[in-house]
Amino acid sequence: MAPSRAGDLRLMLPDIHLTTERLTLRTPIESDFPAVSAFMASPRSCFVGGPMEGEFDRWRSFLGAAGHWALKGYGMFVVLHGDRRVGRVGIINHLGWDEPELGWQVFEGCEGQGYATEAAIAARRWASEAHGLGPLISYIAPANDRSRAVAIRLGARHERDGTLLDFPVQVWRHPAGEAAA
Repeated sequence: MAPSRAGDLRLMLPDIHLTTERLTLRTPIESDFPAVSAFMASPRSCFVGGPMEGEFDRWRSFLGAAGHWALKGYGMFVVLHGDRRVGRVGIINHLGWDEPELGWQVFEGCEGQGYATEAAIAARRWASEAHGLGPLISYIAPANDRSRAVAIRLGARHERDGTLLDFPVQVWRHPAGEAAA
């Protein structure tokens, strides 16, 4: 399918918008790149493959996330509070993953406001209803206390320790059914 407007990823990806009380979750568009790039260049990204020094590497990673949507029909949503991009939340199932993962990333200055939890609940519900996925897991680095706190707020339980891409991780299992909502 040839895009009718250059630079608009939505023409090749599903156009999905989820809303919560405060947030909108939507599939990525090219204008999201500066916010995602800033996150991936920052120390905040240390648990998700960063920080990435080169802009080309961050661009390639951004395109990989879009490709995940194109190939699997799900991926990382961009999370908006009003017009502000506050993070990314969604379902990841890369090569080497045991099963689909619910993941979250909160951008600089947006932590501590419940965005990750609120968005993850919406993404988890959507993954179950739209794709029959779940109960999902989350891979969490042992040193990532904030992410572990989000998992606990989401009702996830530590299932086991393991490795992912040669790094130690904890595997947290999310609840099934109504408890997942």
